[in-house]
Amino acid sequence: MDINKRLSVLWKRYENGLNYFKNSGLEKEWEEAENFYEGRHWPQATERTKNMPRPIVNLCSMIADNKKASILSSNPKMIFRTSEVYIDSVNIAEEGASKFSKFTEGLLKELKQTDLDDLAQESATQLGTYIYHYYWDSNVSGGIQTPYVGAVRGEILYPKNVIFSNPAEKDEQKQKYIIIVSTEDVETVKKLSKENGIKNYSDITADNENIDEEFKDKEVCTVLTQYSRINGHVVWEKATKNAYIQEPTLWEPNKESIKLNYIEDLEEPKEPDNVLREVLFTNQLYPVVVSSHKRRKKSIYGIGEITQAIPNNKAVNFNLGMMLLAVQQTAWPKIIAKAGALAKQIITNTPGEIVIDNSKSGGFGIQYMQTPNVNPQVTQITSTLIDLTRSTSGSTEVATGEVIGANMAASAIIALQNQAKKPIEMYQKNFYRTYEKIGNILLQFFKYYYTDNRLFSYEDDGERIINYMNGSKYKDINYSLIIEVGASGAYSESLTISLLDQLKAAGDITTDDYIELYPESIMTFKQKLKRMREKKLIQQQLIMQTNNQNPIE
Repeated sequence: MDINKRLSVLWKRYENGLNYFKNSGLEKEWEEAENFYEGRHWPQATERTKNMPRPIVNLCSMIADNKKASILSSNPKMIFRTSEVYIDSVNIAEEGASKFSKFTEGLLKELKQTDLDDLAQESATQLGTYIYHYYWDSNVSGGIQTPYVGAVRGEILYPKNVIFSNPAEKDEQKQKYIIIVSTEDVETVKKLSKENGIKNYSDITADNENIDEEFKDKEVCTVLTQYSRINGHVVWEKATKNAYIQEPTLWEPNKESIKLNYIEDLEEPKEPDNVLREVLFTNQLYPVVVSSHKRRKKSIYGIGEITQAIPNNKAVNFNLGMMLLAVQQTAWPKIIAKAGALAKQIITNTPGEIVIDNSKSGGFGIQYMQTPNVNPQVTQITSTLIDLTRSTSGSTEVATGEVIGANMAASAIIALQNQAKKPIEMYQKNFYRTYEKIGNILLQFFKYYYTDNRLFSYEDDGERIINYMNGSKYKDINYSLIIEVGASGAYSESLTISLLDQLKAAGDITTDDYIELYPESIMTFKQKLKRMREKKLIQQQLIMQTNNQNPIE
């Protein structure tokens, strides 16, 4: 198959994905959800509605932010364990598990994983789906004693920019291919294509076919990065509509020079045995993780929290707008005047203004028209609608902390909030399962990318430990992943301290036990305090020994 035909197939897959978004209604749904989260609730004003007030009570934003905060209220931690018993290499297997666990702690900080999680949950609440993508960045370098090049990096992908071969298949690892769409500068793309040995790199030009509005006047092009598999091995390629940036290549850093020649169906290389025999990976995972809060029937893309709240939010805004319009129209009462009663006077509504009634007939010739009152049912219905929306979405006043008293005991506060967060627990568990998928992808990187003995450090009992990483040493050992969850609620430390105070007052624990169990997030000087106490204890023991050797006569 020639290059142009291969590119044509890749671009066709991209267009099929766009058609799916449009025909399924997802494109319109995502656009509306983003508008409501960002406060764009009202349509463009017309001549008939130009005087209509446009109040915005952003229930959608409140619900989304509350869900995100609740789901991220705990800190998941990845712990690797050996999944099999290794008689001959048990020490090496356990060493690898410990090393991977410690290395992951530092790597997640380096990746700014908490920021990725925040963006992921923002995408989930607004659009219904969150997608992590991890890749090897060869532009990263560091190390003084042991220089290294390359490191894992991560990003959160916009659902519209990820196309799956079968959108009805919910497992991303069962997809025939996954395409990631990006918009990039033409000159940068040309340069990269040239560096990768692509002869027709000059065919890369700007395109405006499916570019977002903000890029219309810029020299940018649509770039497609496709992951696919050959005999269990992940292959990646990167291209524009007219030229390759990176031809199909095995997904392994030390084998980047191995490029694959595809036959007609783009799936099988001409010489799979000769090529794949050299590759370390087996049963590779796509470096992509997809998840959602609420599953959509027959689709890998989920349902967002905002989507279901939009109709209620529209009704609330409209009711408030109509009430404000009624007040606006009746703020200055209408005046009824008999013919000739004003006698060419102009009423300006100036405070203290005197108006002379010039009517000669009996009764008042000038009077205010009685204005109608706003129907109180509108206010009641609006309040009820807001309460029902908050209740059904799990954003009640208890969950958001609005009714929690300042003098409540920490245990009572925790109990109230935990009860209110029961509907969120299934989303949190799903989030932790996502962390398991992420951990398994990182494990692949550890085994086959981090093979250069690069140094890393971690804290252990207050001491800084230096170690090195060479994951290839453990490539034949299977590991499982445990996700430990540590509470980080606003009142969890207060509850812990309260319990420790009670135990110490009752004499059930010593001062040393009290210090050891005290939350490190509050007692940041714990290790220093322990060393001071140990030093003081040694001094006391020396004094006692001296006194025993020289007793007072």
